Amino acid sequence: MAVDLNLLLLFAEIAETPNLSRAAKRLGVSRSSISQRLKVLERQMGAQLLRRTTRRVDLTDAGRTAYEHAIRIREDASAVQAAMAGHTKHPRGHVRLSVPTGLGRLVLAPVLIDFLARYPDITLQVSFSNRVGDLIAGNIDVAVRIMSDPPDTVVARELCPVEWRLCAAPDLVEALPVANPDDLAGHAIVAPPPAGRDHVIQLRRNGRNRILSVVPRVQAEDFLFLQDALMAGAGIGMLPDYMADPAISDGRLMALLTDYQVIGPGDRILLLTTPTAHPAPAVRALVEFLRASVPDWALARRAGRPPPAGTESAALPRS
Repeated sequence: MAVDLNLLLLFAEIAETPNLSRAAKRLGVSRSSISQRLKVLERQMGAQLLRRTTRRVDLTDAGRTAYEHAIRIREDASAVQAAMAGHTKHPRGHVRLSVPTGLGRLVLAPVLIDFLARYPDITLQVSFSNRVGDLIAGNIDVAVRIMSDPPDTVVARELCPVEWRLCAAPDLVEALPVANPDDLAGHAIVAPPPAGRDHVIQLRRNGRNRILSVVPRVQAEDFLFLQDALMAGAGIGMLPDYMADPAISDGRLMALLTDYQVIGPGDRILLLTTPTAHPAPAVRALVEFLRASVPDWALARRAGRPPPAGTESAALPRS
């Protein structure tokens, strides 16, 4: 039996809502109508797509596969519609973006505000998270993450490299100096994930690694909190350069063991999207804007110059 593509697109809308009643309200139809159409699609598919409870619906394995194909069909349809309506020249639409906490607040927030000013017909839904999750399951169009090896289920584009600093409050280091890696054993440690009592600090010098096992005093996924804890003297820990360097420059933090390279949770800022031959124009506009803007900021930072006042770029003509 052939699958009705309209029902498949309807299923994508259902899968993105917590329950059938909410889906019916969102689509402007009755709950019974939604339920009947879902049964028809399941009959066409020959598989149960959702597990229903009184409060919510969850995707089965077959439903997850169907949803992945449905959103690709929806993206292709959106791309065709956009091309016919001239949206490629004047992008419009909604983009769901996930960014890390510290990077999102300190670096990407002004870039995204400039993006919204340039593209008034595009709306953004921004979530702040440091976890690398499934974009499709998380209903995310674009994610920015700091990592070294992206999963092979996504398309990854490098925005710029990241370096890590081992640092602490000056008063803490003055009271108990750190002249070599062994001196870290006498200090409390402030650490990012992975969580757990067994944590490793990895340092590299002259091509040789030094790995130190430590028990963190404080662990958190939120790097803004980690930065506050370090500046308050809660311990020694690592921060990415875009957070550490300004605080080191103005004396709020001190860089430690600077003759070593600090190996952090990731060495690149990556832009992650789902594999699709025809991304929606709004998604494509955001991807291009971030790829043009973030490297400019990184180059200015490494040259010791203030970051660009805006994100105007000759590479991105104003629409």
